[in-house]
Amino acid sequence: EWTRTPEPLVGYYRNMVLARQLDTKIIALQRTGQMGTYASLLGSEAIDAVIGTLMAPDDVLIPYYRNHALQMMRGLAIADMLSYWGGDERGNASPKMGQDFPNCVPIATQALHATGVATAIKIRGEKRVAVTVCGDGGTSKGDFLEALNVAGAWQLPVVFIVNNNQWAISVPRSIQCGAKTLAQKAFGAGIRGEQVDGNDVIALHESITAAL
Repeated sequence: EWTRTPEPLVGYYRNMVLARQLDTKIIALQRTGQMGTYASLLGSEAIDAVIGTLMAPDDVLIPYYRNHALQMMRGLAIADMLSYWGGDERGNASPKMGQDFPNCVPIATQALHATGVATAIKIRGEKRVAVTVCGDGGTSKGDFLEALNVAGAWQLPVVFIVNNNQWAISVPRSIQCGAKTLAQKAFGAGIRGEQVDGNDVIALHESITAAL
């Protein structure tokens, strides 16, 4: 129904193009020695664009190190983003981030941070959610599995989104986990899990809307 008007899809396309252009520029800066370590978001533009559009302003984002576009859509200035990846930690603590968390570089620890946020939200009886993202490799970490377990046991208002790019840095998906799909890991924790094409904004919109 929502696809009957062009505005939502045009908005998604605009943010995806902006994310790709930003990523290309930062990689060029990094390759020429003008930027520090940088984790590319290439191929995950649609994921960030949809999450950033659908999250409510008072929801809390607990990102990982590839959510540059998502952070930008949540209000983080590009200048602050460049400052952080250029080595200035003040770019990771901008007032424009509101209650959103800073970048999390240690793999999957942000999943536990998200359950802590969600626990506080539940105790306070607030109508908002914590949203966190990780890569496929992060789902093999104990932190991620512990976070899933407590989310299900305590029925927490938290959404876990896994960007499955098929590689945990240099380890292929085929040997990092024996499960048929990563989404199945949710079932053991008693929460809903769903596999979606991460380059299909319509499918992402439907799935993330339902989850939120």
